[in-house]
Amino acid sequence: MKILFLNALDDPADGGGAEVTLWTLMRALTAAGHQCVLLATCDAQGMTSTDREGVRVWQAGIRNLYWPTQRTQEHTLRRVLWHAFDSYNPRMQNYLAQVLDVERPDVVSFHNLPGWSAAAWGTVRRAGIPSVQVLHDQYALCPKSAMFRAGHNCERQCLSCRLLRLPHRELSNDVSAVVGVSRFILDRHLAYGCFTRVPVRSVIHNARQSKPLGLDASAVAHAGLRIGFIGRLDPTKGLETLIQAFRTYGRTDAALWVAGTGKQDYQTFLQAQTADLRVRFLGRVAPRDFYPEVDIVVVPSLWNDTFPGVVFESFAFGKPVIGSRRGGIPEMIQAGQNGLLFEPNRPKELVQALRRLGDDRLLRERMSAVARTSARPFLDINGWAGQYIQLYAQLLQEKRLRGAR
Repeated sequence: MKILFLNALDDPADGGGAEVTLWTLMRALTAAGHQCVLLATCDAQGMTSTDREGVRVWQAGIRNLYWPTQRTQEHTLRRVLWHAFDSYNPRMQNYLAQVLDVERPDVVSFHNLPGWSAAAWGTVRRAGIPSVQVLHDQYALCPKSAMFRAGHNCERQCLSCRLLRLPHRELSNDVSAVVGVSRFILDRHLAYGCFTRVPVRSVIHNARQSKPLGLDASAVAHAGLRIGFIGRLDPTKGLETLIQAFRTYGRTDAALWVAGTGKQDYQTFLQAQTADLRVRFLGRVAPRDFYPEVDIVVVPSLWNDTFPGVVFESFAFGKPVIGSRRGGIPEMIQAGQNGLLFEPNRPKELVQALRRLGDDRLLRERMSAVARTSARPFLDINGWAGQYIQLYAQLLQEKRLRGAR
């Protein structure tokens, strides 16, 4: 089969977990003998193509006010206008139609859609090609993709979200199948009336290849306790909550290691807040250079984090996880077995979890063994990719049956 993947970004360095998952899937499908093509936006004019790791990568110049990445910091008015144009952007559809005509894929797999907009669903439907929307975030419900505002999760769509997502409920039914990378994210969209007439709905949890993770790296012996955070440095990720809990914990031989990058002003703010604490900012580091160095990993997300790979990556290295009861995190953590859960709105729970796990070495060792076992399904790349292959084959079979009628 030939599968065309549509995503906002082509490089995990510009994006994050969704892009890592996308490339993991494309590598696995390529190894299984399928042909993968990726179409993504870029900060340029026109469209170009290159080959990367056996994947044909098309880059299309963004037809909006600017090209958004994690490093982008634009004025509020420009951001509002960008999201307004991105609600339904017909100007990007010529690129997509051109690639569909050149590549003639059997199936199209939509991933993160900023830049392409919901108009892409209809472009592929009109071409008569089966399609799958893989839900990594809440883009169809919220222009910012997170339903998170002023430090809190939105209990319902605000007025601006309702207006900017007015067409999405109906347009979402243009796809042939929808996949949630967590049960949470699929149920959230269905509850808001999206994808309700899509005949095929599935949950396929993400996975990672063990070799790139560096699971052969040995744990590093060190004195004291090391608590780890790895991910994007962003207010939604709850790092400020973790820092405050670490301050309250107060163990003198404990250190907090923070891996990841974010907008420079926020990084500067965090560093100023921790000047008097044993906090080490590492910048962007590879998993093999981070997980063996720490004893516990904390995933303190404030927003409903869809399915953060940090959790199962930590398990793969035998690290118990303290995670917030948000999004898809509880779908991975078996409280008291491979980690602990806490409610971010009750900060004392995180302090209690740090004390319970940080001060009990035997408990950490027991949880470490369970964590490694818990990681196995998330490292079964062949089984994971096989679920997508089976889904694509099902959609192609249904297309043939419709044609036969």
